[in-house]
This record gives sequence, C-alpha cells and structure tokens, in this order.
Amino acid sequence: MNRATEILTEWDARTTTSPAGILQHQHAAQLSELRSKLRKSREERRALEDQVDAAATVIMTLLAENAALREHAMKGSAAVVVPLNRWRGSKG
Repeated sequence: MNRATEILTEWDARTTTSPAGILQHQHAAQLSELRSKLRKSREERRALEDQVDAAATVIMTLLAENAALREHAMKGSAAVVVPLNRWRGSKG
C-alpha cells in the first residue's frame, strides 16, 4: 500500500511524456485557449450590444423630438411673418 503512491507518481510521469500524454496536454492547452477566446468574444458582444442599445435610444429620442418640432411648426404656420424693412417703409 505504501508503494502505491510511488507507482502512481511514476505512472503519471510516464504518461505525461508519452505521445498520448503529450497529445492530451496539447488538447488541454487548445481547449483553454478556445475558452479564453470565447470569453473575450462574449465580452465584446456584450459591449457591442450596449452600444447598439444606446444608439437606438438616441435615435428614438431624436425621432420623437423631430416629430414634436414638426408638429409645432405646423401649428404655427398660420402666423404671418412681416419683414421689418417693409413695415417701416409703409409707415413712413
């Protein structure tokens, strides 16, 4: 039983340097790299979604303000604008 830990340690050392062990480590490294890239891509996607949401909010606000200004301009279109130079000329 005392020798079991020594045997397992030796087994781990031999399997680590075997072709299958090396391949397993390469796969683990690739998997780790892909997970890191995926995490980064998700963070970038979230940031881009936030930017799109902010842009949509600004666009909707501008559309509402534009509609309000057009409505206000249509209501005030009945007023007559008299240029100052004609008004002065007709008086004097």
